[in-house]
Amino acid sequence: MSSRRDFLRVAVAGVAGLALGGVAGYYARQDEVDRLKGKVEELLGRVGIELEEDFNLFNWTWYANLELIEEWASENNINLQIDHYESNDELVSELELGARQYDVVVPSASYIPTLIERGILQPIDLDKIPNADNIPESFMGREWDPDNEYTLIYSYGTTAIAYNEEKLDEEITSWGDIFDVENPDSIIRRHSGRVTMLPESIEVMDAAAIYLGYPIDTTDENQLEDIANLLIAQKDHLYGYVGTEEYMEELPRGSLFYISQSWNGDIAGVIWDSSEREVKMSILNPHVKYVIPEEGAVAWFDNFAIPANAENIENAHAFINWFLDPVISAIHTMTVKYPFPAGIKYVPEIIRNDQTIFIPESLYDKLYWTILTPELESLWQQYWQRVQTA
Repeated sequence: MSSRRDFLRVAVAGVAGLALGGVAGYYARQDEVDRLKGKVEELLGRVGIELEEDFNLFNWTWYANLELIEEWASENNINLQIDHYESNDELVSELELGARQYDVVVPSASYIPTLIERGILQPIDLDKIPNADNIPESFMGREWDPDNEYTLIYSYGTTAIAYNEEKLDEEITSWGDIFDVENPDSIIRRHSGRVTMLPESIEVMDAAAIYLGYPIDTTDENQLEDIANLLIAQKDHLYGYVGTEEYMEELPRGSLFYISQSWNGDIAGVIWDSSEREVKMSILNPHVKYVIPEEGAVAWFDNFAIPANAENIENAHAFINWFLDPVISAIHTMTVKYPFPAGIKYVPEIIRNDQTIFIPESLYDKLYWTILTPELESLWQQYWQRVQTA
């Protein structure tokens, strides 16, 4: 009988031939396992990585199968430290301070050009990441890093609105439902104090820009003034600026709040019975809904990156390579319900077709995103600070 640890050894070895046995578990197609195992071992032998003793990961909350990562570290005799953050603002601040040295971080695409320009990231060595071949071509060579010199895709998705339909007698369809504070009949006015926004400046300001019909990378100070004034007016009707852990816990209950600007994968992790340590494949909270507003929404692309002051460079490359194994990526998707592109072929069809997890192409023309240059970041932060201190 095969144990769970035996299965993990197969997966950690880089074998991509697992067939998913539904909720019951997994089994291996041995011919494909043997073929792919040989290929991966040959690639890793050619790369010739010698691992260090320690590895420090700084990642978003609720964004990976932690037990699987711990198993990878244990099997490679690596001392593992994982810290979490809930916004790019928090990540950038920590990297700028440099008080702690991390080996791998996961910044969003909008922030990558400014991190590169500031010298906060170091180049990655693609020769040490053969599993980069598993990344779909559409995620390679993107605008934020055209040569993938500093980054490789981790996950992607949208930032929109989630709500508990048991607490509302209507559907949310528009950003106006949570921004139109001048209308006493708007959802935010009728449910004042029950709405939350994310704690990340660019996500909140982008949403306001989309609602107002402004470019989400606007530098027009009159438009930025309108965005700030809108957000200041909205604050009077918010429960607060709330991150992943809090809204994932509260939205299904709806006691304190029940409408949240949120990330799609978090809400998929609420709708599905999910865990950071265990694959679960059943619906737990069908009354929680996630909607892309009619005006459109922000798309985001999170990426593996190695900070300039990282100490364990070989482990950083080895970890990224391990994560990009298609089976490993698929297991992470099935665990936390975020989409990891390298593993899309190996997730069950019910997950692959869930539009809260994998964005359907029909929505692409309703999505926006921006590259946050140092100049744009500096300007936007001035107005964000006005909102925060109002």
